[in-house]
Formats: sequence, C-alpha cells, structure tokens
Amino acid sequence: MERLSLKDLREQLPVTEEVGYFQTGTYGPTLSSAVKAVTDAMEYEALHGPARPDTRQYIMEKEEAARGHLADLLNVNPEEIGIGSNTTRAMHRVLRSFDWGEGDEFVTTSLEHVSTADASRGLEQERGVNVTVVEVDDSDAAFIEALDGAITEETKLFLISHIASPNGRIMPVREAVDVAHEKGVPVLVDAAQSVGQIPVDAQALGCDFLIGSGPKWLLGPMGSGYVWVSPDQSDNFRPYFTPDVGAWSKPGAPVATPTARSRAEFGTYNHPLVIGLGQAVKTLMSVGLDTIRDHAAGLSKTLRQEMQDTPGVNVITPLEPGKSAGVTTLTFDGYGEEDMQGLVQWLNDERNILVKAQWLTAPLQLDKIGMRISVAGFNTEEEVRHLIDSIRDGIRR
Repeated sequence: MERLSLKDLREQLPVTEEVGYFQTGTYGPTLSSAVKAVTDAMEYEALHGPARPDTRQYIMEKEEAARGHLADLLNVNPEEIGIGSNTTRAMHRVLRSFDWGEGDEFVTTSLEHVSTADASRGLEQERGVNVTVVEVDDSDAAFIEALDGAITEETKLFLISHIASPNGRIMPVREAVDVAHEKGVPVLVDAAQSVGQIPVDAQALGCDFLIGSGPKWLLGPMGSGYVWVSPDQSDNFRPYFTPDVGAWSKPGAPVATPTARSRAEFGTYNHPLVIGLGQAVKTLMSVGLDTIRDHAAGLSKTLRQEMQDTPGVNVITPLEPGKSAGVTTLTFDGYGEEDMQGLVQWLNDERNILVKAQWLTAPLQLDKIGMRISVAGFNTEEEVRHLIDSIRDGIRR
C-alpha cells in the first residue's frame, strides 16, 4: 500500500484552505479521493446501466474491496460487518435484535451520545425496560466498580462509548467488557468517535457489537455507518423481520450461512457510498492511524496547556496521557447557552474557525454546555495557535 503523509491527507481536503476546521467529531470533511470514488461509481452505473451484469460485477468488485479495507481497519472478517447509513441506525439494529420485555435492564453510562439517551427512553416507554445509567467520574477504577454493581441478572445489554462524545475521554472498554462478560451480558461499543481517530481493534476490545460512522473521523461520505457483530453473536443478530431462507429460494437448495452482513443489509442500497467509505479508510490506513493519533495528541496537548493557562477557561477533557485523543472540551466561567453559541458564532464569522457548542449531558441539563474542539490528523500547529489566540480574544470581547 502506498504510504501517504499528513500533508498528503490535508491536500485531499480543500475545505482546509477556507476555514480552520475543528468539527470532525460532528462531521468530518470528505476526502477528495472518497468523493472521486463515489462519483466514478455513480457515473459508471449511469453510463452503463446498473442492471447490466457487467456493471453489477464491476461495482461489486469495487464494493468488496471497500469492505475489505474497513474489515482490515477493525481487524475483523468482512462478512461480520453490516454497512448502513449512520451510527444511530446501526445502534438500533443491535437493540432490535433483543427481545426486550417488561423488567429487562439496559445499562449504559453518563457519557453517551444523545442518540443513546433517546433510545434508552424509547426502551422505557415502549417496552417497559429499566435503564441504568452508570455515572462516570475521574476514576476508571471507580467507574468499573460502579458498573459491576449496576449489572444484574435482568441486564440484557451494556452499551459504552470507546471515546466519549461530550468530553473526548477514552473509556476503559476492555475492563468494562470483562466485567459484563463475567455476568453473561453482551456489550455494544459505540466507536463513532474512535475509529479513524485512533487505532481500533474490535477483537482486542472483546466486545460483542461495535458501531461506527463514516463521515466523522474516517472522513468518508455522509450517509455511511456500520455495525460489526462478533461471530459469537451472529445467530442472535436479527434486526429485521427477514428470514434467512427467502420466498424465492428453491426447495432443497443449499442455504448460505447467515452473517451480520446478510441480516443487516437487504434491498437496494447505495453501492457507491460503500465504495467511497472504503476509499476513505484506505487513505487513512495509507497515512497510518498511529501517525494520525500521535499528531492530533501533540496538537491537543498544546491546546489544553494554553487553555489551562487562560483565566476563565476550564479543560474538562482528561489531561493524563492515554486518557484522551483529539477531542478537547472547554467550559467558560459564567457562560450559558447564549454566551457559548455567541462565542462559537464569533469564531466562525470573525476568525474563520469552526468549532461546536456542545451540551455535556443527555438528558439535557441547561446549565452544562461547553465548546468541543476536534483536532484531527489534517490540522496544523499554525491552525491550533490561531484557535488559541482567537478563543482568548473572543472571551475578552
């Protein structure tokens, strides 16, 4: 595989010539190579007809290669991955594989994405499920102890983020998985904020399900996401009312072994988006996830040190090495929603910098809002220095 540099990566992101882009944790800019892969595939289908056998073969070969890149990135088998439109829908595919009933328990943490909080509320209201939210403080050991006490005989599933969306904390996933598995509880890992930002080995994490996003840190096309299902859970993974033997199956014909892919994907879907996602993954792997992680960590260290030294600014992302990656969340003394939104808008309008006003809790607590800054592999030290100076100027307004 051809090796690419961080400079090569940045050159594939023309938006970096227009704005200081620190919003990758929400929507990453799409790599030009991924855009080209999607466009080429769509044009090929349009020119040659998507129903023609030669066209289908050409597109499927491209798609299989793309799936292979994603599987290599996660260190899994391609058939164990189901590709869809986003992380939230991937999460619901897993949740709907369980036969939830009155009194069942769903355990999660206090640092999850709002979509998890919404799904939890739906389980409570529609199925009578008891939801337990394990509070996360500064201590991994205290969290693991609390998790151990929260999981009971009624617990059907535990969900945890690999990197927490509100504050960028790297969670002790492997330890949490071990606790859950000791009690016979499967684990779903939300890796939307980690895959593409740091190296992720799904098998090494030990989880049963892993979900992720294409357009965040992978810098892939919008409308792409995926779910990985461990072989041990493949028989139980049934997100839709679809039989393994279809209505057009001939009597006595061999039945293919069901996979996460076959059960997660059916009907017509956007093949070019899958191809584009694979190209984005290939590009990042050509740069190296270790290289991307280390570069972002160095820039983030500078940002956090400077913000710590700025009166009225609080860094709530863990500062201990190895406890966070490229996400830094700040709070500002005396700042409410209107103040924070105003500062974010000022940075965009006056300094050409894109960051996010981030609610820190779900369910929502109106007094807890911060600024989330996503430092990615394509960002530069010059951009970070400009961001630091601009935040200081903004709070002095």
